[in-house]
Amino acid sequence: MQNLINKKRGGGRLSNIELLRIIAMFLVLLVHADFFSLGAPSMADLHTHPLDSALRILIESISIICVNVFVMISGWFGIRPKVRSITGFIFQCLFFLIGIYAVLILTGQAQPDVRGIAGCFLLTESNWFPKAYILLYILSPALNALVEHSRQQQLRLVIIFYFLFQTVYGWVSPIATSYIEGGYSPLHFIGLYLLSRYTYVYRPRWIQWMARTDFMLLGLLIVVNSALPYAATFDEHLYGIALNYTYAYANPLVIAAALLLLSGMSKLKFRSKAVNWIAASSFAVYLLHANPNIIYAYFKPLCIGLYEMWGTAYYAMVLPVMAAIFAAAVLIDRVRLWVWHRVEKPIERLIDRVLLWC
Repeated sequence: MQNLINKKRGGGRLSNIELLRIIAMFLVLLVHADFFSLGAPSMADLHTHPLDSALRILIESISIICVNVFVMISGWFGIRPKVRSITGFIFQCLFFLIGIYAVLILTGQAQPDVRGIAGCFLLTESNWFPKAYILLYILSPALNALVEHSRQQQLRLVIIFYFLFQTVYGWVSPIATSYIEGGYSPLHFIGLYLLSRYTYVYRPRWIQWMARTDFMLLGLLIVVNSALPYAATFDEHLYGIALNYTYAYANPLVIAAALLLLSGMSKLKFRSKAVNWIAASSFAVYLLHANPNIIYAYFKPLCIGLYEMWGTAYYAMVLPVMAAIFAAAVLIDRVRLWVWHRVEKPIERLIDRVLLWC
C-alpha cells in the first residue's frame, strides 16, 4: 500500500509517518491476536477473570484504530494515481496470494480448487481491505479534485454531514445501511480520506496543538472506549451490543483516536533509513498473516494455543511472536521487490499499450 500513497523515498525523508505505518500494521496483528482470535470476554469473564478481561478490552481499544490510521495516512499525503503505483500494489497482493496458495499446495496443506484459485485473485469475500483500497485509489482523482476545488467551508460541511450520516446509519443503526458495514467498506475509506486530507491541507486550529496534547487526548479516548463495555454489564444482551458498537471502525471515538495519533506523529521530526526500509514492506504483514489460507488455519490457532499456555501473561509474551511474524513478512516482501523491479517495466509498457489502444 505504501507504494501507492507515499512520496518519493530516500535516506533524507522524514520517518515519523513511516514509523506510524509500522505501528498501524503492528496494531493490525494485535487486533487479530485479540478479539478476532480469542473472542471478546463474556460478562462471566469480567467477574471470574477481571484482570485478564480488562487487558483484552484495553488491547482491543488500542489496536482497533489500526485500519483507520492506515487509510488516513493516504489522505494525509494524498494519493497520486499512477499506472506504476497501482500495478505495483496489485502485484504485491498477487505475489502473496498466489505464492502462499502455491506453497500450501506443494507442501500438501491445501488442494487446488475453484474457490482457492478465485481467492488468489480477490474474487471471494475474503481480503476485503485490498479491494476497498483499490476502489479508493480509483476514486482518488475525483476526491483530490473535490478537496482542491472546493472552498474550505464547503468541504468542511461535506465532511461533517458525511460523518453525521455514517454515524447515524452506519454505526448507530448499521442494519439501515449494510453497504457501510460498520467501516468495512470503501465508503468508509472515502470519508477517512477526505477528513485526513482536509486536516492536512487546511490545518484547523486543533491540528496545531502540541504532540503531547494529541497523545494525552488519544489516551483519554482509549480509556473511554475501554470503559464503554463495562457500562452495559447490567444486561448481557446490551453488553454484547456495546462490544459491537465500541469496536467498529465507524465508531466516532475510534475515528477521532486514529486522527489524533496521526496528528501527534506528524509533529515528531526524525529520520531513519531503517524505519523507512521496514515501512516500505509494512503492508506485506497484512498480506501474510491475514491471508485466508493462513489466518484461520494457522494464525488463529497459534494465538489460541499461546493464550491457553500463558493466560494473563499472553499480551506480554505474544509481542515478540507478533514481531517475528512482522519480520518474516518484511523479509519475504524483499523477494517480492526483487522480482517486481525486474518485471515492472515490461508490465508498465504492456498496460500503456492497452490504454493507448482503448
